[in-house]
Amino acid sequence: MKNIYIFDVDGTLTPSRKMMTDDFVEFFKEWSENNIFYLVSGSDIKKMKEQVPLQIFNKAEGLFTCGGNDYRADGYQLYFNEFNPPKDLIKFLEDKVYSSEYPYRAGNHIEDRKSMVNFSIIGRDCDNEMREDYFKYDNETNERKQIADEINKKWPKLEAVIGGQISIDIAPKGNDKSQILFHIKTEHPGQKYFFIGDRTMEGGNDYPLAKLMEETDDCYVFQAGEPSDKNGYKETYKILKYKIYEGYPDFSKSPRFDSVEKFVTEVKNIDILKKEMSKYEKWKNSNS
Repeated sequence: MKNIYIFDVDGTLTPSRKMMTDDFVEFFKEWSENNIFYLVSGSDIKKMKEQVPLQIFNKAEGLFTCGGNDYRADGYQLYFNEFNPPKDLIKFLEDKVYSSEYPYRAGNHIEDRKSMVNFSIIGRDCDNEMREDYFKYDNETNERKQIADEINKKWPKLEAVIGGQISIDIAPKGNDKSQILFHIKTEHPGQKYFFIGDRTMEGGNDYPLAKLMEETDDCYVFQAGEPSDKNGYKETYKILKYKIYEGYPDFSKSPRFDSVEKFVTEVKNIDILKKEMSKYEKWKNSNS
């Protein structure tokens, strides 16, 4: 069995809305020589190219953008799910921009990506300082979660999820990242599948795929850092560099588990993890 890797981009391979760091790029280029991987993002293909260097971008087995609604491989677009947002949804979002108590606006608040809508109170034209400021505000107020919950209640056929530091992604239910697993397993059947994302918790835009994979045999999910921090890409680097996925035990489906096998990606805890793996192997052998 081969390992097939699936990576979220923003916050998982890169700092938010920035390029991959130079040291990670050099490591990933070498790592990708012997591994099969896919990229999946809530952003469109243009924004993905702004964050992922061409030499890595071109090595990907496939590219899923717009929350999995646009799939490209070998230079071809293989499918695209079109979405025409309801007019009353757009009006609702416009009202939220005006009514939010957050004091700053940068423009480009509602971005129609043809297969999904990306919404931001502060606006996608904000600079990094404004982005960080809104991210801090949102962590304190849960504004995005409240708006997403309201959308999900008002439009039950749609799904709104939190993405990145400033946005909410909105698409028809089912037109989310979970749809990519079928295509990947069709192209590479009977393998082990690993997904690393920074928003795998409920309400995050990685959650639909994470949830499906946790319920599927031979699929494993890694949370890259905490949603409230900015260092998910560093956690991804550690997961790959220290090969934490090797010997991954079947009794646990995710590094978010809360038992003795709790998965930690801090370097200082690698030895602890190896000891727990060893205990499990001894237990498994004694009970076989």
